[in-house]
Amino acid sequence: MACRYNKGFTLIELLISITIVGVILVIIMGAFRIGIRAWETGERDIENHQRQQIVLSLVKHQLASVGRYKIKKQDKTSFYFKGDNKFLECISAISVSPGNAFGNVYVNYRITSGKLNNGQLFEIFEQNIAGISPEAVLYEADEDGFHELIHGAHEIFFEYLKKTDTGELQWQDDWDTEKDVGLPAAVRLTLRMDEQSAPVSMVARIQGEEAKG
Repeated sequence: MACRYNKGFTLIELLISITIVGVILVIIMGAFRIGIRAWETGERDIENHQRQQIVLSLVKHQLASVGRYKIKKQDKTSFYFKGDNKFLECISAISVSPGNAFGNVYVNYRITSGKLNNGQLFEIFEQNIAGISPEAVLYEADEDGFHELIHGAHEIFFEYLKKTDTGELQWQDDWDTEKDVGLPAAVRLTLRMDEQSAPVSMVARIQGEEAKG
């Protein structure tokens, strides 16, 4: 009579098989999570890049529409345009904030340090001046009226293009009403989101350049 042997898995073999399957599943799930994180990071980077491009485009459009309108302040000499590398003040025919669709707007840009040292913050204040008497003293930014445009930037600053007495054009860090007359020929805004990335610059040519007092 032929002998029959019951062939099957021993307990040790079964445990080894389960362990191997478990390790494979852990590796697969880890790779899956890494892929999901990379995809989310890529989507976030694309969204941030698109937002930055939209902001720079809107700012360029607004600055290119700066006009020869005097900014009057109480007990101070009026001026057309004023700014430094972290601040800019002007009047434009174009608004970038909701609610100011028509008429000229008083514009105040500022660049400050974000909360908890989280990069630099680029903000804007706008005030619609349509229908308001030119004699009214209203060109003062309200602290609660600033809107965030870009946050977390490693570096962001303004520069101003001036035509010298010899006719040459040169960039400078500020537009001082004490020595700079009228409007700059152009404004350049440079943005770098982190130390590793290359800076991105936007140049807005001001059509009303060489405005006189």
